[in-house]
Amino acid sequence: MIRIKHFIFLLISVCALSLSSCGGGSGGGDDTPTLTAEEQRLLDLVGTTGVTYVASSITFNGAAATGFDDFTLTLRGTASSKTYSTTDGDPVFKATGSWAFNGTNINQILIDGNSSNTFAISSFNASAGTFTLTVNFVASGGVAAGTASTNGTYVFNLVKR
Repeated sequence: MIRIKHFIFLLISVCALSLSSCGGGSGGGDDTPTLTAEEQRLLDLVGTTGVTYVASSITFNGAAATGFDDFTLTLRGTASSKTYSTTDGDPVFKATGSWAFNGTNINQILIDGNSSNTFAISSFNASAGTFTLTVNFVASGGVAAGTASTNGTYVFNLVKR
């Protein structure tokens, strides 16, 4: 009789422990890992397969910029590989290249590893799919290459297509 009581007590204890360890311990039942700030920003910018943005406006040194009539910027990326492609992005962007967050700063990106041209992300609205990219652009080669006239502050107001 004592053995049966011990057996029943042991069985009830094992069942109770098994049931109490289900659901991740938070009571919500959601075992999805929480994204870091960088992972969330990456997801917001590129989605899962890439996102194309068009410009609602582009300014150069405070005035409407010219030469960006059909500008698009497509961003793709994972934690280890981030790429972009543009239409009408010259001189600020090449047709294709790579981008990265500026270290741990998720409000700045570097294009093609060029730390001289750090792009600041502002007015970011993930649900609306809008943000602003601002860069104090310095063209490679400068005066000697005839590109000094493209140096200045560009502001790209972008909208998800």
